[in-house]
Amino acid sequence: MPKDAASTRSNILAAAVQTLQRGGVEGFTLDAVARRAGVVKGLVLYHYVSRDRLLRAAASQIDASRSAALERALSSPGAAGLEACWEELRRQSEDGTTRAWLSLCAAGLVDRSAKKAEFEVAARDAIVDGSAIALATGVPLADARDAYDALWLSLLEVTAKA
Repeated sequence: MPKDAASTRSNILAAAVQTLQRGGVEGFTLDAVARRAGVVKGLVLYHYVSRDRLLRAAASQIDASRSAALERALSSPGAAGLEACWEELRRQSEDGTTRAWLSLCAAGLVDRSAKKAEFEVAARDAIVDGSAIALATGVPLADARDAYDALWLSLLEVTAKA
């Protein structure tokens, strides 16, 4: 594949990921991806053949990058790891990755195997442990509750739309 074609394909995939981050699976159309990528719909189809193939490629990229970022965050020892996990989850909530991922899960487009489930349990446990550590180290209860509520409200907002 020539460099220009590879660059175009990469640009289309990035636009597909952004489209999922903004509107989830229900807002994912080839027209929306083409607009965001600055190309015509025919070029999207040339590179990805169908909406389903592009959606699966974007789902794979979101799932892999989300998991890798959380694994990096959780690899730090002790409280630093928990803080890094919180920060990563906050970032993913703000940039739409959480919305995209939950929408993809609801559509059955994300691997929910036992291995992945174990990782998700570890991430959830890190959130709970982080809350406990924050409270034990003097973070005001209201601040801890606000952080916890913000996380779950962002998840509920996404699942209500899926």
